[in-house]
Amino acid sequence: MRVTYCPYIFVRDCLLSRVCERAFALSSTCVNRWQSKWVGVFFTSYGRRFLYAFRFFFLPRQSVFLIQISMTGAFPRPFVITVGVPKGGECKTWVALNLAGLLGLWGHDVVVVDANPMHDLLKDYQVLEADSIWPRFDVVSDDLLTVDGSQAEDLDLSSQRHRDFIIYDTSQYVQLRTTKLAWAGCNLLILPITPSAQQIRNYLEALQLNNAFPGVRPPLLVLPCRCTVLKNAVAEKRLELLLEHLKDQGCIVPPFSREWRIPDNDTLKAQDTRWIFSELEFDGKKKVLSQDFLHKVIVSLVWIRSEIERIYGQFPAPKLRPIGTDDRTEMLARLAVEYADRTGRQRESAA
Repeated sequence: MRVTYCPYIFVRDCLLSRVCERAFALSSTCVNRWQSKWVGVFFTSYGRRFLYAFRFFFLPRQSVFLIQISMTGAFPRPFVITVGVPKGGECKTWVALNLAGLLGLWGHDVVVVDANPMHDLLKDYQVLEADSIWPRFDVVSDDLLTVDGSQAEDLDLSSQRHRDFIIYDTSQYVQLRTTKLAWAGCNLLILPITPSAQQIRNYLEALQLNNAFPGVRPPLLVLPCRCTVLKNAVAEKRLELLLEHLKDQGCIVPPFSREWRIPDNDTLKAQDTRWIFSELEFDGKKKVLSQDFLHKVIVSLVWIRSEIERIYGQFPAPKLRPIGTDDRTEMLARLAVEYADRTGRQRESAA
C-alpha cells in the first residue's frame, strides 16, 4: 500500500509514535535512497525542532511538498506477480513468459507457475529447450483438474521460496481454486488488455472480481497489448477511454503515448513460441521480430519494473550475471552456453 503524506503530517505522526528513536528502521520503508537519507538525518538529530520549524514556515504551502513513501517495508521475497484476465486469448501467457524472460535476463531468479489448463507456456518453454536455449527462468506446471474433473489439491510451492520472483500464468476461470489464490495472494496483478471493444466487459469484470476479494488488494496494473498506431482508429480511441476509466478506479495505467505501447505484429503470430527473441526459418529466410517492436515491448516491461519499485522499493540484487538484449546473437549464444551447463549438471546429479 502506498500512502501520500505532506512532510508536516509525516513528521508529526512519526514524532507522536516515537519513531525518532527508531529512525533507521523507518528509513527502510522509503521508496528511494534520498528519502531514506532524509529520514535518517532529520529524525535522529533534529526531530522536534524540525517539526516546529515545518509547522511555522511551511504548513501554509504544504500541498507543494508532497512525498510518496512505501508502507510495505522490505521488498517481498519471493515477489509474486499474477497475470490474469477472466477471458482466454488475451495475452496472459505471452505477458507472463516475456516478463519472466526479461527478469531472468536482468539476473533474477524466476519461476513461472503455468496454471493454464492448456499449459501453453510450458509447451513454449519445451520448444526453446529443444533449440538448446534456456530463457533464464524455470517453469512449474500446475494441473488444476484431476482426471475425473474435480479440482486438484493446492500446488505446494514451498521449494520455490528461495526465488526472487514467482509469476502465475492463470486460467481464465477465477472460480478455480488455484486461480483464486493467485489473484488474492499476489503482490501485483497484471491485467493485459487489447483494443477489442468486445472484451471491455471482461476487463471491467476483472476489476470487480479483484475488488471483491477480502483483505487488502494488491495493485492492479493494466498493460495494453496488440495496439495499433492509427491516429483515427475507433478501437484505439475506445481503448483510451477505457484506460482513463480504469485509472479513475485506482488501476495503474501506462503514462506513455500509444505509439510506445506493445503493437500487433504479424511476425509474432508466425513464430513457434511466444518468446520475443525466438527465431524462425521459413522459405530459406530467418524471420525475427524487428528492433522497433522489441524496444516497445521492453519499454512496457521496464515500466512494470519501475511501478514495482515505486511501490515496494528497489529490486533485490541480481543472482546471475545480467545479459543485455541489444546484441541478439551474443544473447542467444550466452543462453545456449547456460543451457548446456544446466543440462550437464542435471546429468551429473542424476548419475
